[in-house]
Amino acid sequence: MTSPHRSAGTPGTTPRELRTHMGSVIKKRRKRMSKKKHRKLLRKTRVQRRKLKK
Repeated sequence: MTSPHRSAGTPGTTPRELRTHMGSVIKKRRKRMSKKKHRKLLRKTRVQRRKLKK
């Protein structure tokens, strides 16, 4: 016997919704990480420039 609470469409729709939500989270994280990476790179070059001046 099948459970009356389960519908045929539910298993197909839920993972898709989760996937799109997770996709946006990953995009945001990627964007933030690229910003941090750029800052890190700038910091490195700044230190190198200071060393060259002295």
